[in-house]
Amino acid sequence: MNTNSKIFILIILVGIFTVLSFVFDQMVIHTEDKIREKNFLYKQSFNNYLISKNVMFNTRDLMTRASTKLQLFKDRQSFLQDTVQTLFNDSYRNEAFGIDAKESYINNLKTIFTSRYQGLGYDIIKECNLAYDFFRGVTVRNFDFDNYKEDKIIKALKSVNKINLENSIKAHDHFTKKLNTKSSEIISIKYGISTLEEFYIIREKYTKLLDFYFEHYNFLQKINEAHGITFRFYLKESNKFFEEKNDHETDRNFYILFSVLSQILSLFFLIFLFKTLMKISDKKLKIKS
Repeated sequence: MNTNSKIFILIILVGIFTVLSFVFDQMVIHTEDKIREKNFLYKQSFNNYLISKNVMFNTRDLMTRASTKLQLFKDRQSFLQDTVQTLFNDSYRNEAFGIDAKESYINNLKTIFTSRYQGLGYDIIKECNLAYDFFRGVTVRNFDFDNYKEDKIIKALKSVNKINLENSIKAHDHFTKKLNTKSSEIISIKYGISTLEEFYIIREKYTKLLDFYFEHYNFLQKINEAHGITFRFYLKESNKFFEEKNDHETDRNFYILFSVLSQILSLFFLIFLFKTLMKISDKKLKIKS
């Protein structure tokens, strides 16, 4: 191989590896943009996943509390109403306390247990107010679907947002407007029960009040189910974006490596070219001298 061919090949190699280094640098920049995009989508999906998980767990806890409280109120109501009916029924009362029981003793028991039974209504109202305070602590918000182009996903997220909005409004109205009406009915009941007929009227109101209290369970259940859907969806999405981000980071590292190698090879052939040119220059000087 003559000297000119050697120089020509070295120039071509220097040019090739310089261009390759530039191409890989551009690919690194392009990949960095993809990494930032996937990282943003990952964080957004992961935050929505955490929000869904918190709402799902909180509403589940409130549902458990509502079921437990309802059963406790029913057990308490059952015990007190059986006791009150026994005290007001002569045959049951004589069987339980004996014929010789003093009237003053029975009257004291009537006062105690009717008072406790009437207090049940106020306790249910108090529990309704507590349930509303707990519900207001649950963060229910709309989920953004601007980053999605699939009609199926957009439709599903819109449906979830609608369920959350409707049931949040229903729960709010349930604990404000409707509860105020129910509270007024309970407060308007006169203190003291003197006959079984009065007791039956109050018992009917308390039974309806318990049914009213438990209505918010259905609202919580629908919100819980909706966030269960978003919980699974955003968990899957965050995992997908995290894996894609990792893949792009791996590609970026390879591009950086190839860019560095191209720069090294370009520099190597450039030095070799410079050395070859120096040898030619030295030969020309010797010939002249």
